[in-house]
Amino acid sequence: MIINFDLLGKPIFPNVKNLRIPYMGSKNKIALRLFEKMLEIKPNTKYFFDLFGGGGAMSFTALQLGLKVHYNEKQKGLIDLIKYILTAKKGKYGIFPDDFYKFITREEFKLLKNKDSLKGQFARICYSFGNNQRTYLFGDIERAKHLAHNIVMFQCKKSLEEFNKLLECNITISNLLSWNERRIEFMSQVKDRKYHELQHPLQLQQLERLEHLEHLEHLERLPTFTTSNLDYQNVIIDTPIDKTIVYLDPPYRGTADYIESALHNEIDNYFINSPYPCFMSEYNAPHKSILEIEKLKLLNNSKETKSVAIEKLFYNNK
Repeated sequence: MIINFDLLGKPIFPNVKNLRIPYMGSKNKIALRLFEKMLEIKPNTKYFFDLFGGGGAMSFTALQLGLKVHYNEKQKGLIDLIKYILTAKKGKYGIFPDDFYKFITREEFKLLKNKDSLKGQFARICYSFGNNQRTYLFGDIERAKHLAHNIVMFQCKKSLEEFNKLLECNITISNLLSWNERRIEFMSQVKDRKYHELQHPLQLQQLERLEHLEHLEHLERLPTFTTSNLDYQNVIIDTPIDKTIVYLDPPYRGTADYIESALHNEIDNYFINSPYPCFMSEYNAPHKSILEIEKLKLLNNSKETKSVAIEKLFYNNK
């Protein structure tokens, strides 16, 4: 795919799908704005190296823009998850083994979250609070979430009866074919005015995240997409300098810890000394900022106290 530019030198993008693994710090909502700026500066780019790949929003956007992409992620479970999705065949419920579609309880999450396995990574992605991959998604409403999951996924009448009794409501089972359509129908029922107090507590976040994972099958296996499971400094970059963008999205300074921590002085040195054009996403860094984007802090759900963060894109001027 050839990227065209308008008269002002800004790239004109095709329709791009929102493809990502749900992940803390995901760039899915601002990926196109970041690429617009990077490609405005480097319009001849053909290769994109994503050194802190995370949820893959930048890599999957780059693929759809026609770039050759190398996704690197130190967390092996994410690499294995992506490889599985790109080669998976659909089963009864979707692309994952049937038992993945059963609700994961708090106790099961405790056992799975430290496992280096496909299901362990699945649990960390779909059932962790704020996608932090450490703490369980649900609090004291876990039982209601479990019942709602069974109603949507398995059309379970016994769960429906207990759910309606527990919450004193009159939800019905949907006959729609796919579980995602049933999820949407379920949410339309709880958004009814008489069930308004149920709306926020009963959002089925685990199924929303699962749906994002299922969407990645649209990528299929592409020769223009390669992966590695390395420290960012050990990724071999040997493509032409004038046709390459290196992108760094490390855990941000002074924010919540990710599974993998970061040594920011080392990252800064890499960024400055690389012979390649490097761009870095951060809130603050001792480099040249070329773009600022306002973002709501998503982990704060109080309407009265929602705050705005300034997401910055830095450039090493190479």
